[in-house]
Amino acid sequence: MKRSPYAQAALLALALAACGESKESKQDPVDAAVVERVEPDAGPYFEGERYMVAGTHVNVVRKMSFTGLIEPGVALGFNLDDRVSPMGERESCGHGDLVDPEGNEGIDNQLAKVWEMIKPIVGPQVDALLQGAINEGRVLIMVELAGVDDLKNDDDVTVNVFRGALDPDVGTFGFIAPDQTFDYDYSNPISTATGAKIENGRVIAGPVTLQIPIAILDLNTVAQVHFGRIQLDIADDGTFKGFIGGALNVPEIVGELLMTGAAAETMLVKPFFENNADMVKVDGDCTYISIGVNIEGTTAFVLRDAAME
Repeated sequence: MKRSPYAQAALLALALAACGESKESKQDPVDAAVVERVEPDAGPYFEGERYMVAGTHVNVVRKMSFTGLIEPGVALGFNLDDRVSPMGERESCGHGDLVDPEGNEGIDNQLAKVWEMIKPIVGPQVDALLQGAINEGRVLIMVELAGVDDLKNDDDVTVNVFRGALDPDVGTFGFIAPDQTFDYDYSNPISTATGAKIENGRVIAGPVTLQIPIAILDLNTVAQVHFGRIQLDIADDGTFKGFIGGALNVPEIVGELLMTGAAAETMLVKPFFENNADMVKVDGDCTYISIGVNIEGTTAFVLRDAAME
């Protein structure tokens, strides 16, 4: 059955609250690993009081997709509630936990278990809607590692997640081109996880409430991913692949969507998410659903503005 774009957007917003002509980048590749702060009078490019932060490494998320099961009972994710829940457990409303590919138990990613059921409903248009929003600069999620000494091993880094602003160049493969300079978006919140470590090029950060911007059709909101955690595997060229795990407050995000033009479609999909909620029991019912989102980034720079701080 064909769904309207609003129905697809409503499903996408619920799941995320867990998230033209091709052009090559016009900028020369530069080393993005460590960027020294540039003072306001450094040149016409950094006009006013704009600057870069020293000791940071930044990627812009250029691709997102939902995690499904790798094989029965196995999926990417995190143990968000520090418990191992068997099938039928009352605390998780009957929804048992998964195991990750490395054999860790207690993985909370209920969306992965039911994603194959969602795909036929929403169709490939959901991926197209999301990728279009990223390429058009409406969903620009910046992931910044601050206090970085070494991208392979570092025992104390801070992970910041915030929104960038730019009409980005898109490369020939249909994704945001590397090494572009974005403005820091002061109109949206920042999420910060301190005390993270990089070990053999992998960083795991959280828990933290992640603020994920959603701007699709007439939906324009910042969805909160509760109990959020991030895993990034950093490549030699500074790009990363990883995933975000967390849980969305179903009544909270449904309430926000009911105030938009997708209200009717939200009512259609609302029971699906309510029936599969697996965390945070209130009056005997689970109110949060655990999710996982794959992310892929490319190197970027961010300009902040001292006048806005």
